[in-house]
Amino acid sequence: MFNHAGVAAGSCATCHNGTTAKGKPANHLATTASCDSCHRTTGWIPATFSHTGVTPGTCATCHNGTTAKGKSANHLATNASCDTCHRTTGWIPATFSHTGVAPGTCATCHNGTTAKGKPSNHLPTTASCDTCHRTTGWTPATFSHTGVTPGTCATCHNGTTAKGKPANHLATTASCDSCHRTTGWIPATFSHTGVAPGTCATCHNGTTAKGKPSNHLPTTASCDSCHRTTGWTPATFSHTGVTPGTCATCHNGTTATGKPANHLPTTASCDSCHRTTGWIPATFSHTGVTPGTCATCHNGTTAKGKPVNHLPTTASCDTCHRTTAWIPASFSHANVTPGTCATCHNGTTATGKPSGHFVTTRSCDSCHRTTAWTPTSSYTHSSPYYKAHGSGLTCSSCHTSNNEVIPWKYAAYKPDCAGCHAGNFKAGEHKKVASPTVLYTVAELRDCSGACHIYTNSSLTTIKQSRSGHHHATDGGF
Repeated sequence: MFNHAGVAAGSCATCHNGTTAKGKPANHLATTASCDSCHRTTGWIPATFSHTGVTPGTCATCHNGTTAKGKSANHLATNASCDTCHRTTGWIPATFSHTGVAPGTCATCHNGTTAKGKPSNHLPTTASCDTCHRTTGWTPATFSHTGVTPGTCATCHNGTTAKGKPANHLATTASCDSCHRTTGWIPATFSHTGVAPGTCATCHNGTTAKGKPSNHLPTTASCDSCHRTTGWTPATFSHTGVTPGTCATCHNGTTATGKPANHLPTTASCDSCHRTTGWIPATFSHTGVTPGTCATCHNGTTAKGKPVNHLPTTASCDTCHRTTAWIPASFSHANVTPGTCATCHNGTTATGKPSGHFVTTRSCDSCHRTTAWTPTSSYTHSSPYYKAHGSGLTCSSCHTSNNEVIPWKYAAYKPDCAGCHAGNFKAGEHKKVASPTVLYTVAELRDCSGACHIYTNSSLTTIKQSRSGHHHATDGGF
């Protein structure tokens, strides 16, 4: 033994010169480095070598099988530099870049000789490795079921070639793909097609498949009496044969939902108002309710009351409303003072005069009736100058604008007929004298319903023919 304690670093060759002590052998890696750069005083071997500063890609300068260990005879055929896959910290593990490898050519190397190939227990397939595997790792791997014939799953999924049906699987002879999908075993579907009605419990017994839970409504009926194969919920319940008035036998808050705490106080049976098809909507029989006592319940607490925007009134609800529905409602105008319609019909308390209404200052009931706004029952012309006309005259003949007040078309002749009809006057048809012809003027005949004469001559002293009242308003024309 020799204690190297205190030996100056880098001075090994002072003794290890082949004379004083064993020196560098003839086959040593060529180097001028001191022995302790790689070796330790505890033993020549193992030794380390620092690759710091070695130019990438120059490994074979030393690793040529002579200077240092080189590529082994069974190495993967490649002309890449050692450091493409290996690291200076150790040969193994090594990496391999598959960049640029043509898809489908995996077996060129992965043939069990050049590189690891398909193991003996591999799923039988002629597909290329990269159909399922990835260059980042053999596992996990994918498998494309494209082109697999439906119903042939068990050809591979037999528990040997690939995972098969587990021991606790639902007993069935159906093919895997009847319920499962190639994207994953779970979730799976189950087709109940062909299952005999009423036989649910054959499987749904809590062992083969999920059965009736402990908190289920007590019943001996088959599952499919209420449930559907598409899902347990929602479920239906047939009340057929349930004796009227016995709802609370089940609807007691324990067996089934009962009357809620905020229910309208009543001792009536549920089916007095509700239906078995649904709690809501519900009906309420007002039979026997004393007229005028609506607010006893309809007070906003027991039942819906009068809203804040209701027409101000102290009348009972049933004065206008009916027990079948709030709307439509009626309103009695009895005892309403004539001419006071706008007190309520102001557009706020009740519907008022619309924007397109005939411009008038008259009260609503001058034309309308309380039974309905339309049609208007009458319109009275209040002007002392208006004379009733024949049936050929329509309202729009005079009322050319949306206004009750009609201006005189020919104001110079008001209030006579010519005030409106001066434009219809034809001088040639109103002769004073036939020969030589002398004609009347509009001013002379402004009252169309007056008399006119034809004189013998222009002296107008002798009447040749008298014409009296040729025009009457009731004639309906001129």
